[in-house]
Amino acid sequence: MQRSRVSQLAAALVAVFTPALLSAHDVGGAHAETTTATPLPFGVEKSGPVRTPAATKLAPGTGISGTGFWRFVAAKELTPVPPEALPKLKGAHGTIIVDGERDIAYWGLENVGWVAFSEHLTKSWVVKGDPAFAKGNLHGADILPRAGKLPLVVAADNAEGEVYLTDTSFQHAETLRMPNLPPYADNKGYAPTDAAFVSKDEVWVTDGYGKAYFMSATTHPFEFTGKFYGGKKLSNTPHGITFDPKDGSLVISARPEAQVKRWDRKHEHIHEIGGLPPGSTVCDVDIWGDYALAPCLDGEKGTPGPIYIINMKKRAIVATIRPKMDLGYSDAQHIHDAAWYVTGKGRNKEVYILFTNWNPGGVGALKLVNPAE
Repeated sequence: MQRSRVSQLAAALVAVFTPALLSAHDVGGAHAETTTATPLPFGVEKSGPVRTPAATKLAPGTGISGTGFWRFVAAKELTPVPPEALPKLKGAHGTIIVDGERDIAYWGLENVGWVAFSEHLTKSWVVKGDPAFAKGNLHGADILPRAGKLPLVVAADNAEGEVYLTDTSFQHAETLRMPNLPPYADNKGYAPTDAAFVSKDEVWVTDGYGKAYFMSATTHPFEFTGKFYGGKKLSNTPHGITFDPKDGSLVISARPEAQVKRWDRKHEHIHEIGGLPPGSTVCDVDIWGDYALAPCLDGEKGTPGPIYIINMKKRAIVATIRPKMDLGYSDAQHIHDAAWYVTGKGRNKEVYILFTNWNPGGVGALKLVNPAE
């Protein structure tokens, strides 16, 4: 299962989406039209994208989080942190991606590099790769499967102000540094927070902690195209960027605004905004078919960070997963990233959510269940 990532308006959302063109050279955004965000409604689903798991009798006191089809329990026996990475765990502020074909998940841990989980997430190790990965912070990343080859990985390092392109051997990192674009002519204010593949030839980077532009780059050669969009008028912190293969759009996670904004690449404008509950500081989205995970640092009224599951076809929130409040992950105050992990086939298919939390840092796994009544 890859870290795919948000798709099509539906009547379930009472919405008014006003198009707004953000010129590739309108750095001030003076001519950009504003958009109207409409809250995503809540709904409950009795079925989901896979067969309902077999009914399971849970031990008394087992915490459950979610509603309807989407109910999860903690899987604390999974994603063990390697001993050599434990001293750096508290400061974790990174990303998580999944190579479904090889059943390996990769977690970006600050000042450590990539931590790999295999054998159904029961084994782990620190990947000994290019030194570039170990000296900064792998804040946001994406993975792209390739037939007959190792997947490609693109990762944004906010601490070093760099973006890396590699494969899952992680032995060599091509590096993209300060953009050669007008907003950065002063060589200041660049701290990329996420990157996404559109194809093996095209990636997009969002400067969430800098001047808040997002921009395209080619992979051969690995360089910016000169096109940039957004700025602070789009979001004060465009923290995450995700490609939706269903319609070819990009989904921008506007963190402080509690919004997910859809960018039409062809017409170069925001054509849709979905509003999460107020106060939900959304970091990113990860897409699996019609469903997206939206992990948040905080929930409503400063509550511990939730992970929303959004039905992107219906444009509705179908479950709210609370790792700290419901499932006993005491350190999961702020959820920084989350990814779908789907394993097995047919009746043996299992669905998990992997997440990483910040301040304090950590990593965890949740399993989809059907509790026996």
